[in-house]
Amino acid sequence: MPSLHFATAILALAQQGHGFAPSTIRRGGVAITASPSTIYSPSSRQMFTGIIEEMGDVISLETKDDMTLWDGSKGSGTEMVIGGGVVMDGAYLGCSISVNGVCLTATELDFDNNVFKVGLAPETLRKTNLGTYTSESKRKVNLERASEIGGRNSGHFVQGHVDNVGTIIDRWVDENSLFFKISFPYEYMRYVVPKGFIAIDGTSLTVCDVKSEGPEGENWFTFMLVEYTQQKIIVPSKSVGDTVNIEVDVLGKYSAQAWEAFAPKMEALERKVKELEEKVRVLEGDTDVTETIASSGNAVELGDVVPKDFTSSQESTQPRIPETWVRAEQPTMSAKDLTSEREDCFYPGTEWVRTKQTFYGTNH
Repeated sequence: MPSLHFATAILALAQQGHGFAPSTIRRGGVAITASPSTIYSPSSRQMFTGIIEEMGDVISLETKDDMTLWDGSKGSGTEMVIGGGVVMDGAYLGCSISVNGVCLTATELDFDNNVFKVGLAPETLRKTNLGTYTSESKRKVNLERASEIGGRNSGHFVQGHVDNVGTIIDRWVDENSLFFKISFPYEYMRYVVPKGFIAIDGTSLTVCDVKSEGPEGENWFTFMLVEYTQQKIIVPSKSVGDTVNIEVDVLGKYSAQAWEAFAPKMEALERKVKELEEKVRVLEGDTDVTETIASSGNAVELGDVVPKDFTSSQESTQPRIPETWVRAEQPTMSAKDLTSEREDCFYPGTEWVRTKQTFYGTNH
Protein backbone atom coordinates (compact mmCIF):
# COMPACT_ATOMS: atom_id res chain seq x y z
CA MET A 1 0.00 0.00 0.00
CA PRO A 2 1.90 3.11 -1.25
CA SER A 3 -0.09 5.50 0.94
CA LEU A 4 0.88 3.55 4.07
CA HIS A 5 4.54 3.49 3.06
CA PHE A 6 4.44 7.23 2.32
CA ALA A 7 2.92 8.00 5.72
CA THR A 8 5.49 5.80 7.46
CA ALA A 9 8.31 7.61 5.69
CA ILE A 10 6.93 10.99 6.73
CA LEU A 11 6.79 9.92 10.36
CA ALA A 12 10.35 8.62 10.28
CA LEU A 13 11.75 11.74 8.60
CA ALA A 14 9.91 14.06 10.95
CA GLN A 15 11.38 12.29 13.95
CA GLN A 16 14.91 12.30 12.55
CA GLY A 17 15.14 16.06 12.12
CA HIS A 18 16.59 18.00 9.21
CA GLY A 19 20.34 17.74 9.11
CA PHE A 20 21.69 19.34 12.29
CA ALA A 21 22.40 17.23 15.36
CA PRO A 22 20.56 18.44 18.48
CA SER A 23 22.94 19.31 21.29
CA THR A 24 21.84 21.27 24.35
CA ILE A 25 18.82 21.94 26.57
CA ARG A 26 18.92 24.76 29.14
CA ARG A 27 16.37 24.77 31.94
CA GLY A 28 16.64 26.39 35.35
CA GLY A 29 20.01 27.86 34.49
CA VAL A 30 21.49 24.41 33.84
CA ALA A 31 22.72 23.28 30.43
CA ILE A 32 21.98 19.61 29.68
CA THR A 33 23.91 17.75 27.00
CA ALA A 34 21.46 15.83 24.83
CA SER A 35 21.37 12.05 24.79
CA PRO A 36 19.34 9.89 22.38
CA SER A 37 16.54 9.65 24.93
CA THR A 38 16.26 13.46 25.20
CA ILE A 39 16.59 14.08 21.48
CA TYR A 40 13.58 12.07 20.36
CA SER A 41 10.68 12.87 22.60
CA PRO A 42 7.44 11.00 21.88
CA SER A 43 5.10 13.31 20.03
CA SER A 44 2.36 13.13 17.46
CA ARG A 45 3.34 16.52 16.04
CA GLN A 46 4.88 16.10 12.58
CA MET A 47 4.05 18.50 9.67
CA PHE A 48 2.57 22.02 9.33
CA THR A 49 -0.74 23.67 8.45
CA GLY A 50 0.32 27.20 7.51
CA ILE A 51 -1.54 28.74 10.47
CA ILE A 52 1.11 30.95 12.11
CA GLU A 53 1.21 30.73 15.91
CA GLU A 54 3.41 33.74 16.66
CA MET A 55 5.96 36.17 15.27
CA GLY A 56 9.44 35.53 16.70
CA ASP A 57 12.57 37.69 16.95
CA VAL A 58 15.87 36.88 15.25
CA ILE A 59 18.47 37.21 18.02
CA SER A 60 21.53 36.21 16.02
CA LEU A 61 22.68 34.76 12.70
CA GLU A 62 26.28 33.61 12.51
CA THR A 63 28.57 31.27 10.61
CA LYS A 64 30.88 28.97 12.56
CA ASP A 65 33.94 27.03 11.39
CA ASP A 66 34.15 24.57 14.28
CA MET A 67 30.98 22.53 13.78
CA THR A 68 31.48 18.81 14.39
CA LEU A 69 30.53 16.58 11.45
CA TRP A 70 29.47 12.92 11.48
CA ASP A 71 33.06 11.61 11.29
CA GLY A 72 34.45 13.90 13.99
CA SER A 73 35.98 16.37 11.56
CA LYS A 74 35.21 20.09 11.66
CA GLY A 75 33.16 22.03 9.14
CA SER A 76 31.52 25.40 8.70
CA GLY A 77 27.82 26.12 9.02
CA THR A 78 25.27 28.82 9.73
CA GLU A 79 23.14 28.96 12.86
CA MET A 80 20.21 31.20 13.80
CA VAL A 81 18.99 31.91 17.31
CA ILE A 82 15.30 32.83 17.61
CA GLY A 83 13.13 33.97 20.48
CA GLY A 84 9.56 32.74 20.75
CA GLY A 85 7.32 31.78 23.62
CA VAL A 86 4.48 29.78 22.08
CA VAL A 87 6.65 27.41 20.04
CA MET A 88 8.71 26.53 23.10
CA ASP A 89 5.67 24.88 24.64
CA GLY A 90 6.18 21.17 24.10
CA ALA A 91 9.47 21.69 22.25
CA TYR A 92 12.21 19.06 22.50
CA LEU A 93 15.64 18.62 20.95
CA GLY A 94 15.23 17.53 17.35
CA CYS A 95 11.67 18.81 17.02
CA SER A 96 10.66 20.61 13.83
CA ILE A 97 9.71 24.27 13.89
CA SER A 98 8.61 26.25 10.84
CA VAL A 99 10.56 29.51 10.56
CA ASN A 100 9.16 31.71 7.76
CA GLY A 101 7.87 28.56 6.12
CA VAL A 102 11.16 26.64 6.42
CA CYS A 103 11.08 23.38 8.37
CA LEU A 104 14.09 23.56 10.71
CA THR A 105 15.43 21.37 13.51
CA ALA A 106 15.80 22.73 17.03
CA THR A 107 19.41 22.01 18.03
CA GLU A 108 19.42 23.95 21.32
CA LEU A 109 16.59 24.94 23.66
CA ASP A 110 16.72 27.61 26.38
CA PHE A 111 13.45 27.41 28.28
CA ASP A 112 14.57 30.08 30.77
CA ASN A 113 14.72 32.74 28.05
CA ASN A 114 12.31 31.16 25.52
CA VAL A 115 15.05 30.91 22.93
CA PHE A 116 15.95 28.13 20.51
CA LYS A 117 18.69 27.56 17.94
CA VAL A 118 18.41 26.09 14.44
CA GLY A 119 20.93 25.25 11.75
CA LEU A 120 20.70 26.64 8.21
CA ALA A 121 22.07 24.28 5.57
CA PRO A 122 23.61 25.68 2.34
CA GLU A 123 20.53 24.55 0.39
CA THR A 124 18.31 26.42 2.84
CA LEU A 125 20.31 29.60 2.34
CA ARG A 126 20.14 29.21 -1.46
CA LYS A 127 16.39 28.61 -1.65
CA THR A 128 15.07 30.93 1.08
CA ASN A 129 15.45 34.48 2.38
CA LEU A 130 16.55 33.47 5.90
CA GLY A 131 20.14 34.52 5.17
CA THR A 132 18.98 38.15 5.06
CA TYR A 133 17.53 38.04 8.60
CA THR A 134 20.07 39.37 11.09
CA SER A 135 19.75 40.77 14.58
CA GLU A 136 20.59 44.21 13.19
CA SER A 137 17.64 44.12 10.79
CA LYS A 138 15.18 43.90 13.71
CA ARG A 139 12.95 41.76 11.51
CA LYS A 140 10.55 39.18 12.84
CA VAL A 141 9.86 35.69 11.51
CA ASN A 142 6.69 33.61 11.33
CA LEU A 143 6.76 30.60 13.67
CA GLU A 144 4.65 27.45 13.81
CA ARG A 145 5.05 24.18 15.65
CA ALA A 146 4.55 20.94 13.76
CA SER A 147 0.90 19.92 13.65
CA GLU A 148 -0.73 16.81 15.02
CA ILE A 149 -1.50 14.08 12.52
CA GLY A 150 -5.23 13.44 12.61
CA GLY A 151 -5.87 16.79 14.27
CA ARG A 152 -7.73 19.80 12.91
CA ASN A 153 -6.11 21.54 9.93
CA SER A 154 -7.37 25.07 9.30
CA GLY A 155 -4.83 25.70 6.52
CA HIS A 156 -3.44 23.11 4.12
CA PHE A 157 -0.72 20.46 4.01
CA VAL A 158 2.53 22.46 4.30
CA GLN A 159 5.81 20.54 4.25
CA GLY A 160 8.09 23.40 5.15
CA HIS A 161 10.13 22.72 2.02
CA VAL A 162 10.42 26.11 0.30
CA ASP A 163 10.60 25.94 -3.51
CA ASN A 164 12.04 29.41 -4.11
CA VAL A 165 11.65 33.06 -3.17
CA GLY A 166 9.23 35.46 -4.82
CA THR A 167 9.56 39.24 -5.04
CA ILE A 168 6.85 41.72 -4.08
CA ILE A 169 6.21 43.90 -7.15
CA ASP A 170 3.05 45.66 -5.95
CA ARG A 171 0.73 46.00 -2.95
CA TRP A 172 -2.54 47.86 -2.44
CA VAL A 173 -5.51 48.15 -0.10
CA ASP A 174 -9.04 47.02 -1.04
CA GLU A 175 -11.32 48.18 1.79
CA ASN A 176 -10.16 46.05 4.74
CA SER A 177 -8.11 43.65 2.58
CA LEU A 178 -4.40 44.02 1.78
CA PHE A 179 -3.37 42.72 -1.65
CA PHE A 180 0.11 41.64 -2.75
CA LYS A 181 1.42 40.93 -6.25
CA ILE A 182 4.34 38.50 -6.35
CA SER A 183 6.81 37.83 -9.16
CA PHE A 184 7.77 34.15 -9.23
CA PRO A 185 10.07 32.03 -11.49
CA TYR A 186 8.25 30.59 -14.49
CA GLU A 187 9.28 26.98 -13.76
CA TYR A 188 7.05 26.99 -10.66
CA MET A 189 4.08 28.87 -12.14
CA ARG A 190 2.55 25.63 -13.45
CA TYR A 191 1.71 24.74 -9.84
CA VAL A 192 0.08 28.10 -9.05
CA VAL A 193 -3.63 28.18 -9.91
CA PRO A 194 -6.44 30.64 -9.12
CA LYS A 195 -8.13 29.80 -5.81
CA GLY A 196 -5.43 27.20 -5.08
CA PHE A 197 -3.32 26.84 -1.96
CA ILE A 198 0.07 28.49 -1.53
CA ALA A 199 2.36 29.06 1.47
CA ILE A 200 3.87 32.56 1.77
CA ASP A 201 6.55 32.79 4.48
CA GLY A 202 4.87 29.75 5.97
CA THR A 203 1.35 31.23 5.91
CA SER A 204 -1.39 29.21 4.21
CA LEU A 205 -3.05 31.58 1.73
CA THR A 206 -5.35 31.49 -1.29
CA VAL A 207 -4.18 32.53 -4.77
CA CYS A 208 -6.34 35.23 -6.38
CA ASP A 209 -5.10 36.01 -9.91
CA VAL A 210 -2.40 34.33 -11.99
CA LYS A 211 -0.46 35.40 -15.09
CA SER A 212 2.14 33.14 -16.69
CA GLU A 213 3.65 34.09 -20.06
CA GLY A 214 6.65 31.80 -20.30
CA PRO A 215 10.36 32.20 -19.48
CA GLU A 216 10.63 35.58 -21.21
CA GLY A 217 7.23 36.99 -20.25
CA GLU A 218 5.44 38.12 -17.10
CA ASN A 219 4.99 35.56 -14.37
CA TRP A 220 3.15 36.64 -11.24
CA PHE A 221 0.24 35.92 -8.94
CA THR A 222 -1.70 37.82 -6.29
CA PHE A 223 -3.08 37.03 -2.85
CA MET A 224 -4.83 39.07 -0.19
CA LEU A 225 -4.86 39.24 3.60
CA VAL A 226 -8.00 39.80 5.66
CA GLU A 227 -7.89 42.14 8.64
CA TYR A 228 -7.26 39.43 11.24
CA THR A 229 -4.39 37.80 9.31
CA GLN A 230 -2.71 41.18 8.74
CA GLN A 231 -2.11 41.45 12.48
CA LYS A 232 -0.77 37.90 12.97
CA ILE A 233 1.98 37.50 10.35
CA ILE A 234 5.03 39.40 9.08
CA VAL A 235 4.00 39.88 5.42
CA PRO A 236 2.24 43.27 5.92
CA SER A 237 5.54 44.72 7.20
CA LYS A 238 7.19 44.04 3.84
CA SER A 239 7.45 46.55 0.98
CA VAL A 240 7.78 46.40 -2.80
CA GLY A 241 11.14 44.81 -3.62
CA ASP A 242 11.22 42.58 -0.55
CA THR A 243 11.21 38.79 -0.89
CA VAL A 244 8.96 36.06 0.52
CA ASN A 245 9.54 32.31 0.87
CA ILE A 246 7.12 30.36 -1.31
CA GLU A 247 6.06 26.72 -1.17
CA VAL A 248 3.59 25.61 -3.82
CA ASP A 249 0.93 23.02 -3.06
CA VAL A 250 2.68 19.63 -2.97
CA LEU A 251 -0.49 17.91 -4.26
CA GLY A 252 -0.06 19.89 -7.49
CA LYS A 253 3.46 18.49 -7.83
CA TYR A 254 2.31 14.91 -7.35
CA SER A 255 -0.54 15.41 -9.85
CA ALA A 256 1.82 16.88 -12.46
CA GLN A 257 4.29 14.02 -12.04
CA ALA A 258 1.53 11.42 -12.37
CA TRP A 259 0.15 13.09 -15.52
CA GLU A 260 3.60 13.31 -17.13
CA ALA A 261 3.97 9.55 -16.73
CA PHE A 262 0.45 8.86 -18.04
CA ALA A 263 0.30 11.33 -20.96
CA PRO A 264 2.65 9.46 -23.40
CA LYS A 265 0.61 6.26 -22.98
CA MET A 266 -2.60 8.17 -23.60
CA GLU A 267 -1.19 9.78 -26.76
CA ALA A 268 -0.03 6.40 -28.09
CA LEU A 269 -3.49 4.95 -27.46
CA GLU A 270 -5.17 7.85 -29.29
CA ARG A 271 -2.89 7.32 -32.31
CA LYS A 272 -3.76 3.63 -32.41
CA VAL A 273 -7.48 4.32 -32.18
CA LYS A 274 -7.21 6.82 -35.04
CA GLU A 275 -5.43 4.27 -37.22
CA LEU A 276 -8.10 1.67 -36.51
CA GLU A 277 -10.89 4.13 -37.29
CA GLU A 278 -9.35 4.93 -40.68
CA LYS A 279 -9.04 1.23 -41.53
CA VAL A 280 -12.70 0.65 -40.65
CA ARG A 281 -13.76 3.58 -42.82
CA VAL A 282 -11.77 2.19 -45.74
CA LEU A 283 -13.37 -1.24 -45.37
CA GLU A 284 -16.82 0.34 -45.28
CA GLY A 285 -16.12 2.22 -48.51
CA ASP A 286 -15.78 5.75 -47.17
CA THR A 287 -15.12 7.72 -50.36
CA ASP A 288 -13.48 10.60 -48.46
CA VAL A 289 -10.80 8.31 -47.08
CA THR A 290 -10.33 6.56 -50.43
CA GLU A 291 -10.00 9.83 -52.35
CA THR A 292 -7.57 11.18 -49.76
CA ILE A 293 -5.34 8.15 -50.14
CA ALA A 294 -5.52 8.35 -53.95
CA SER A 295 -4.81 12.08 -54.14
CA SER A 296 -1.86 11.80 -51.78
CA GLY A 297 -0.18 9.24 -54.00
CA ASN A 298 0.53 7.09 -50.97
CA ALA A 299 -1.27 3.86 -51.72
CA VAL A 300 -1.35 1.31 -48.96
CA GLU A 301 -2.34 -2.30 -48.64
CA LEU A 302 -5.19 -3.24 -46.35
CA GLY A 303 -3.86 -4.14 -42.94
CA ASP A 304 -0.69 -2.06 -43.31
CA VAL A 305 0.21 0.53 -40.72
CA VAL A 306 1.36 3.63 -42.54
CA PRO A 307 4.47 5.13 -40.86
CA LYS A 308 4.51 8.85 -40.06
CA ASP A 309 7.43 9.50 -42.47
CA PHE A 310 5.89 7.56 -45.39
CA THR A 311 6.36 9.30 -48.79
CA SER A 312 5.20 8.59 -52.32
CA SER A 313 8.76 7.72 -53.33
CA GLN A 314 8.42 4.58 -51.24
CA GLU A 315 5.37 3.42 -53.27
CA SER A 316 5.06 2.28 -56.87
CA THR A 317 4.52 4.82 -59.66
CA GLN A 318 1.01 3.48 -60.14
CA PRO A 319 -0.65 3.98 -56.75
CA ARG A 320 -3.57 1.70 -56.12
CA ILE A 321 -6.78 2.39 -54.34
CA PRO A 322 -7.34 -0.39 -51.79
CA GLU A 323 -10.16 -2.80 -52.46
CA THR A 324 -13.29 -2.06 -50.54
CA TRP A 325 -15.77 -4.37 -48.91
CA VAL A 326 -19.45 -3.38 -49.05
CA ARG A 327 -21.93 -5.56 -47.19
CA ALA A 328 -24.83 -4.80 -49.56
CA GLU A 329 -22.87 -6.01 -52.60
CA GLN A 330 -22.00 -9.41 -51.18
CA PRO A 331 -23.84 -12.51 -52.66
CA THR A 332 -26.40 -14.15 -50.42
CA MET A 333 -28.16 -17.55 -50.52
CA SER A 334 -31.82 -18.25 -49.80
CA ALA A 335 -33.15 -21.31 -47.99
CA LYS A 336 -34.24 -22.79 -51.35
CA ASP A 337 -30.74 -22.35 -52.75
CA LEU A 338 -29.28 -24.12 -49.74
CA THR A 339 -31.72 -27.06 -50.20
CA SER A 340 -30.93 -27.30 -53.89
CA GLU A 341 -27.21 -27.23 -53.23
CA ARG A 342 -27.61 -29.94 -50.64
CA GLU A 343 -29.42 -32.18 -53.15
CA ASP A 344 -26.71 -31.66 -55.71
CA CYS A 345 -24.21 -33.15 -53.31
CA PHE A 346 -25.74 -36.64 -53.77
CA TYR A 347 -24.75 -38.49 -56.94
CA PRO A 348 -27.19 -41.02 -58.58
CA GLY A 349 -26.99 -44.46 -57.04
CA THR A 350 -25.35 -43.32 -53.88
CA GLU A 351 -28.48 -42.88 -51.74
CA TRP A 352 -28.32 -44.66 -48.40
CA VAL A 353 -31.27 -47.00 -47.60
CA ARG A 354 -31.40 -48.80 -44.22
CA THR A 355 -33.13 -51.97 -45.53
CA LYS A 356 -30.46 -52.53 -48.15
CA GLN A 357 -27.57 -52.45 -45.69
CA THR A 358 -25.67 -55.61 -44.74
CA PHE A 359 -25.35 -56.36 -41.02
CA TYR A 360 -22.88 -58.78 -39.48
CA GLY A 361 -23.69 -60.97 -36.55
CA THR A 362 -22.12 -60.51 -33.19
CA ASN A 363 -19.92 -63.55 -33.82
CA HIS A 364 -17.96 -61.42 -36.26
